[in-house]
Amino acid sequence: MTKGVKGIKIYIVEDIAISRMSLETMLQENNYEVSGSAATAKTAWEEIQETPPDLILLDINLAGQKNGVWLAQQVRKYLDIPIVYLTAFGDQQTLKEVLDTKPNGYLMKPYQEPTLLTTINIALHNFTETQEKLNSSVSETELIDFIFIKDRYQRVKIDVRDIYYVKSDGNYLEIFLKEKRHVVRNKLLAFKQELPSSLFFQSHQRYLINITKIAILKKDILIIQNEEIPLSIKYKATVETALSKL
Repeated sequence: MTKGVKGIKIYIVEDIAISRMSLETMLQENNYEVSGSAATAKTAWEEIQETPPDLILLDINLAGQKNGVWLAQQVRKYLDIPIVYLTAFGDQQTLKEVLDTKPNGYLMKPYQEPTLLTTINIALHNFTETQEKLNSSVSETELIDFIFIKDRYQRVKIDVRDIYYVKSDGNYLEIFLKEKRHVVRNKLLAFKQELPSSLFFQSHQRYLINITKIAILKKDILIIQNEEIPLSIKYKATVETALSKL
């Protein structure tokens, strides 16, 4: 059986305590790190926003007013994290609601350990591959030095080299320059495609950084303009490689 990549963080959302504990043990025995777990969608969403994992294992039928589909909708709206559903429900209505959230995997209970691990590995692989294709979809020859952004009621011309970093807050982005900050309505990955891929890299689910503006690189953070920006293990190798080429 192929074990997971050490350091990959998985968050578990399961309201049956014994099932949750079993999943935690299974993942830890196969090199995955369990970043957290919850029995309700509301608690899970609060913790996932605070520390986004690399993948979410999500039951549909949860305790409380919000179910797993609601949580998946929040993740899709505000974050960019692969989701694998684990559920005992396979009716057409449930399937339709699940498909609308574009899951990266779907397993019917009861499932076997090898099937679960394979599903996780495939979901992570496909997610990473899709991101890489998005990152390379725009060729450097098609890019210009300036972009126009709509900040409130005006369009502003920006030299892309003046952008230090970009922070995502769901449907809105904060674009940080040396002495200015612009707020625009856009998704992080969509905005990234407008920028030179040789300069701009993700350091975290919510952050896009200009590689030339990094002042200090640490284990899990980098510093730009005296601001500490999180550096996820998922993106660390790419950032370090880009820095080595400067």
